[in-house]
Amino acid sequence: MVRGDWADEQRTEQERVEGVPWEPSPPGADPEKRQRILDAAVKTFGRRGYHDAKIAEIASSARVAEGTVYLYFRNKEDLFATVFDEKMDELLTRGRAIVASGASASERLTRLVDLHLTFFAADRDLASLFQIELRRSARMLQRVIRSKLVDYFRLLGSVLKDGIATGEFRPQLSPRLAVRVLFGTADEIVSEWLFSGGDPAILTDARNVVGMLLDGFAARNERPESAPRTIRRKRGRASSSRLRRKTK
Repeated sequence: MVRGDWADEQRTEQERVEGVPWEPSPPGADPEKRQRILDAAVKTFGRRGYHDAKIAEIASSARVAEGTVYLYFRNKEDLFATVFDEKMDELLTRGRAIVASGASASERLTRLVDLHLTFFAADRDLASLFQIELRRSARMLQRVIRSKLVDYFRLLGSVLKDGIATGEFRPQLSPRLAVRVLFGTADEIVSEWLFSGGDPAILTDARNVVGMLLDGFAARNERPESAPRTIRRKRGRASSSRLRRKTK
């Protein structure tokens, strides 16, 4: 153990005993050390699971003293939540850049789904956190949904609304439902990829799946609302013919 880490651990123990308020950014905080702890947390939580993971194990992987972890994070739950918050912030930042581009609505949605897939496929441990560990904790899931997923859904929804406004997508399309379809599809593809052992063909086929969905969103020249009236007219003519045959 290096001297600096030993001093950190001693100070943490003193704070616990004396009741000194915990601060998320201690004086002299080292961003590189904090990032090592976060990276180690992703690997440990992803492979061991949240409940079986130990702070001591995360600290060892990050090459810091166990007490040092508590200088940056209040407890294991706080560390777990911070991983989700910061990874979602990264995903949202990259997603906003796609939304702000001048591409068509279909292309932007395709790129957003591509981003979703490649972001998690780049780190199997991270994918395991989001697809498995997050869903085992109702409280953590609610926190992430409230703080981050709502923003993510709004990104998708804003592009869908743009497509409707420009006539690229059907005016009857519900952005709220379409967002669920797109996110649910991407989420299911990541889960299938994860549980298949990382089969790359699953991600390769994903773009075709998105294309099928967007084809269903696209505006059509014909008027769908006219179809029921046509059917009713045909049924009406058939009923009239049967009535005439009965009266003969």
